[in-house]
Amino acid sequence: MKHFSPLNLLYNALIIFVVAAVFFGATPMVACASVAAGAITGTAMSFVPKGLAFMAIQKEIWLNHIEEEIFKDNSFLKDSFKANDFVVGGRAVHVPQSGGSGNVVKNRATLPATVRKRNDTDVIYLLDEYTSDPVLIPNIDTMELSYDKRSSVLGEDQDKLKQTVAEETIYNWLNSPAYTGYGATSLPSTQVLETTGANDGVPAASGATGTRKRATIKDLQRMATKFRTENRWFEGQMTALLTPQDLEDMFPADSTTTATYMQSVTEQERRNGIMYKAQGWNIKSRSSVTRLNDAGTILTPEAVGSATDDAASLFWYKNAVEFAMGDIVFFDDLGNPVYYGDVYSFLVRAGGRARRADYKGIALLKQAKTA
Repeated sequence: MKHFSPLNLLYNALIIFVVAAVFFGATPMVACASVAAGAITGTAMSFVPKGLAFMAIQKEIWLNHIEEEIFKDNSFLKDSFKANDFVVGGRAVHVPQSGGSGNVVKNRATLPATVRKRNDTDVIYLLDEYTSDPVLIPNIDTMELSYDKRSSVLGEDQDKLKQTVAEETIYNWLNSPAYTGYGATSLPSTQVLETTGANDGVPAASGATGTRKRATIKDLQRMATKFRTENRWFEGQMTALLTPQDLEDMFPADSTTTATYMQSVTEQERRNGIMYKAQGWNIKSRSSVTRLNDAGTILTPEAVGSATDDAASLFWYKNAVEFAMGDIVFFDDLGNPVYYGDVYSFLVRAGGRARRADYKGIALLKQAKTA
């Protein structure tokens, strides 16, 4: 049975009046016509099944919102080779891999030259699948959800989703999984440098105790030298993702040098997450980057912390790492009779890898233990 709602009538009439006033002016006649039109449209919409009129557009908004939020607080993911164009069926990445270039000979004396055939290979790997726990929304509005409402509904689940995707991607950059033609590999110890500052540094790894050597600007310079020596230095394409502790050690708030590094960042760069520019690095930061145990093994994001673990900041050249997003799926069960409301959940497929087997172009700056 349909029931008359004065509030709904007033709301419909008000919306129509505002729109009509733009074209015809705010006159008593326009106000009366708005009330009549509000009653007619309200009556018509009451026969539209709940959620039907807005369901499709809500889904699109929610999906776009999820994708935007993944990058919003994890802009470092954009500082990588985009493999989205190589995603097949939303589930796997298929990248043709070049066999490399041939030799170049100065003043070639022997002819004919030996003909070389380039043997290309394929890189194929599956994207990881991330799913949120279903969330119940009792008595959800049938109107299109606003940005604030959507953010409130997703809440902590949304934050956890984007945090997990980011942390697992970092882990995959440092521990490339097995895929067609290639075995699983891990960042070699030669790609790990240690901090060299004062011995009163705070351990940044979860659960770690004791003291660590502070990170310094000199460590940024050492890291830049390493990349240049390995021919992996490309101006404007070098990113440093620092732990909060390394960021504090390198750029103390009371330092005039810190202000200089901050002023070198443009407003556009700041919107892209760059906080400072120093020693050729675009400096970014996030709540956590990665951890290594006492044996030097890179820990998974979900690994339980230990007193001897060491936090590390990540440095890389843009095309040394790869990130791809596949399917983003929105699941909904509207008007569930068991839960007396609407149930929602999300699925995101994403993945990444180091693009070179030797991990050149990727390195870690690990907190060094004090003696």
